[in-house]
Amino acid sequence: MSVLCPPTTYLPPIAKIASFSVTQLLDALTYLQSLYHPEVRGSRRKRVQAPVFNGEQNSRLRHEDDNELQVIRSDAFERSYSIRWLTALIAQLEVWQDLSHSGEASLDDLGKPEPTFTHAEMIVQQAASLLAICAGVAAAGMITRNFIFGSIDGQRRVEAQLTDIPLDNDDYRSVGAQTWGGACVLAEMIVEDPERFGLDFSPDDPKSRRLNVLELGAGTGLVSLAIMKLLDTLPSFNHREVSVVATDFHPSVLANLKSNINANVPSTHNQITSTHFITTHFLDWSSLSTAPPPNCLSYPFDVVFGADIIYEAQHAVWIRDCLKAHLRRPFDSTISPAAFHLVIPLRPTHTFESSTVESVFLKASDVDPNDDAVLVILSKESITCDAHGDAHGDYTRGQGLGEDVEYLYYRIGWSNARL
Repeated sequence: MSVLCPPTTYLPPIAKIASFSVTQLLDALTYLQSLYHPEVRGSRRKRVQAPVFNGEQNSRLRHEDDNELQVIRSDAFERSYSIRWLTALIAQLEVWQDLSHSGEASLDDLGKPEPTFTHAEMIVQQAASLLAICAGVAAAGMITRNFIFGSIDGQRRVEAQLTDIPLDNDDYRSVGAQTWGGACVLAEMIVEDPERFGLDFSPDDPKSRRLNVLELGAGTGLVSLAIMKLLDTLPSFNHREVSVVATDFHPSVLANLKSNINANVPSTHNQITSTHFITTHFLDWSSLSTAPPPNCLSYPFDVVFGADIIYEAQHAVWIRDCLKAHLRRPFDSTISPAAFHLVIPLRPTHTFESSTVESVFLKASDVDPNDDAVLVILSKESITCDAHGDAHGDYTRGQGLGEDVEYLYYRIGWSNARL
């Protein structure tokens, strides 16, 4: 088991920062990033080879003792020391840069090798980001993360920055205020293979229509943002209209969702005049209104997404009723059938809740395609992720610490649709 040291022990002494190499300084920053800016737990799929990008998602320390990590992370003195250390590092780097640019001192005079100046700007940016986290939002119970997804061949890249906020007085209904591993897994899969999720389009198609996308229980908005940013990068969608509607129901979750959307997309994406636009809206599955729906929910959706949204016994039933109202029914054999893509974790404390998916939605093979259309499970896939990362969800939703995180991915659609 790895030994986890507090910042006061691990970091180079403040008074001697100038004597440490670039490699040592980067190692120290990577350590602080793992401590105060953790990845979402259960968000790293196990596979032979994952897409590789330069960025914080690849700078991860793996600690087997998550309890010890939480103790150090919550220690006010250690956080204060980290702030002072980062401040001193930034000041020293700025001195080196100023002297180098002014020509008042040579590299030999400073005793620093060339790589220090080559990497100085990158180190300053990373240190400044960590300083803001340690001194600001993280101290207030908030955390902001950068997410990077891409295609297997590395030709496509999507980035998003999301802020998690504390639960509303420990109200379990506000769990969407934080980013969960299921959303990370689903967003990554979508960006890697858009066609698998119905996000493909031929510009020569004479029946080109607006693509309508809905996310249920959008939470912090990661999946919806990944889709919008992905479609912006695909040439086939340059002139096709796209509408993404991210929904949730808890007031604080909705407010944070809207804030994350606004922080990540150009203002034009929120305007009806744009060919690609994204909106947020209230949607309570438990009480679908009989009144006319708002404009953004008044049309049928081609693709619906849900990540980690089954954690009560009634959820699967409510979601089925919601899909009946919003998922486009088959009407034209030349158009790809609509589908609902659902990713749920298999938590030991929520085995019954997870099982309701397969009791509410039958398998396609068990339904006569000549009968009236019903929503069925078209496919099912198991996904395994490493458990390392921020453990905030483990205490509120019962996932065991230090174990792999298992997910199920369901594709659900109408029984009489062309498959």
